[in-house]
Amino acid sequence: MKKKDAFRLCLLLLMSLLMSSNVLAKGKPSLKKADKYYKNTEYSKAAEEYKRLERGSRHTDPYIYQQLAICYDKLDRVIEASTYYGKAIAKMEKQDPELIYSYAKVLQKSGRYEVARDMMDDFTELVPNDSRARDFAKNPDAYYELSKLKEYFGYQESGMNDRYYDTFGALMTKNDTIYFVSNRTKQENKFARKLFEVRDRYKRMPNYDIYQATFTAVKEPIFKSTRLLGTINKRFNDGRAVASLDGERMFFASESYRYRRFRKNPIVKKRDRMMSLFVAKRKGTKWRKVKKLPFTRPQYMYTSPSISPDGKYLYFASDMEGSHGVLDIWRVALLEDEDYGEPENLGAIINSGTINEDPFLSEDNVLYFTSDRWGGFGGKDIYMVDMNTPNAKPVNVGQPINTALDDYAFSYYPSKGIGFFSSNRIGRNDIYKVTPSCKRDVKVIVKNKKFNKPVSNALVKFSNSKRRIEDEAVTDDKGVLEGYVTCAELYKVVVSHPDYLDEELEVKVSKDEEVETLIAYLRPLEELMIEEDRITLEPIHFAFDQKEITIASKFELDKLVKLMKRYPTMRIKVNSHTDSKGNPDYNLKLSQNRADATVEYLVSQGITKDRLESEGYGDKMLKIQCAPCDEAQDAQNRRSEFLILSR
Repeated sequence: MKKKDAFRLCLLLLMSLLMSSNVLAKGKPSLKKADKYYKNTEYSKAAEEYKRLERGSRHTDPYIYQQLAICYDKLDRVIEASTYYGKAIAKMEKQDPELIYSYAKVLQKSGRYEVARDMMDDFTELVPNDSRARDFAKNPDAYYELSKLKEYFGYQESGMNDRYYDTFGALMTKNDTIYFVSNRTKQENKFARKLFEVRDRYKRMPNYDIYQATFTAVKEPIFKSTRLLGTINKRFNDGRAVASLDGERMFFASESYRYRRFRKNPIVKKRDRMMSLFVAKRKGTKWRKVKKLPFTRPQYMYTSPSISPDGKYLYFASDMEGSHGVLDIWRVALLEDEDYGEPENLGAIINSGTINEDPFLSEDNVLYFTSDRWGGFGGKDIYMVDMNTPNAKPVNVGQPINTALDDYAFSYYPSKGIGFFSSNRIGRNDIYKVTPSCKRDVKVIVKNKKFNKPVSNALVKFSNSKRRIEDEAVTDDKGVLEGYVTCAELYKVVVSHPDYLDEELEVKVSKDEEVETLIAYLRPLEELMIEEDRITLEPIHFAFDQKEITIASKFELDKLVKLMKRYPTMRIKVNSHTDSKGNPDYNLKLSQNRADATVEYLVSQGITKDRLESEGYGDKMLKIQCAPCDEAQDAQNRRSEFLILSR
């Protein structure tokens, strides 16, 4: 036997031995083992064990389906989660409201909004007084209003992310230092990283630490990331961090287990990743003397710290007493001598009955935060509320920032023209760079030209310079439509209504204008038939010495199309004429080609050919007899006429 063959045989035997030992090590599927994994928040291992139990049983207990659903939900595997939530609910004798609510949320994430709404109806019927049910009942069809949202921001990759590991929660200081959270490994050996990537199939990931990056230039950002030095990053999961304005203190979220006295609390022991707030002091380049914030209590969750632009308030999320939902947004005054005021809830207008977290107050006093309230795009969405306006309601920031998955941890710095947000839209948590979209409101008022009265249900289309329709909608009972367009771009606005001739307008909004108002006066279709025997249109233009109709003239011919569709028995003859320049025989042929081209266009728009006739007259029937003729006279002689043969 050759050495190479012997080596292959040994390798096969070794692999076979390893596989068989792995099977033996697993042993029989065990509910006790699965539940233990689940209790220890090892959801990937728990799901694997529950799956083995499902495969080994003809009649699976609904409890197994329930546990599989929750595990897959925790692992962000929404398709599997929705499948098992459905199976669990179908098999349970008594309906579980929490299971139904979780099912509704994963249905939203997978884009099945109608079914999600049905599940929320069931949830509301079971627990009408639940804060989430009350939140849903306020506007069950809120999702369908999302298409009306204007685009506030665009985004691109930030340059801070890792190919394999999560990166999220970026906050920037006034000196352009960015603090963010990541579970990237310190091991840079490529082979070792590849091994770790294989294990990552089951989310066996390192704990989260706080990192910092240096930011330079808005157009071409450069980020150099380093792990924080000092005693902040421990073996526990650390969350979002923010530095005080003077840069001497850092407020950050970390697991409650970090504080020894909190470990004895039974809630801390049972709750998955129970977080609390801590503060550290700068000592040179390191952070030392970590302490818990004095207002925190072991039985409550505290997370997502950020500081107001003036440095006077610390904003955070918590489920502490007085909360309206699962997590609420709170703030506490930062007093002198490193003292703190009493935490205050931001109220029921901002806080829904669900999760509200990641608060960030920008320089222009706009509060951005994350919520999974009903009516979003799916998972967690980013909302904003103008704190300058009393009792202002939160507004979804819309697409492309928000998606059906989780979008969160938004921060924006108007003076720098940049911001950040986090999302798991590509399968891992990444940080994206935010830039403002320059959009301005446009109000279109549509009126009947003859009577100056509003025209309702008129269709308004906004087309950009590339002739792509960006927005379209119909006017309300007052003949008004409010849309939005991109700054400094020229738009064509086409207004149409079955009873009127189409009207075309142009609009170009500057960055300084808040609202542009356009008034479109529509003429009744019958105005085309002012003369008894012919249709009156603006001159139809063709390419020079050609039969191709110009785009502007096609818009004019569309009026004739609309009229002929209104009067289905109407027959039309198209007469085409040239000026007196050039050879008469050539002019006759050119005019016939143009008359035929006009008929072909009308046929392409749905008018049957048996309702149309065409004839070219060349220069035989000049409208103005002149020799020589000037350009204005030639233009009047070059014309198309539309005779009514029958109505």
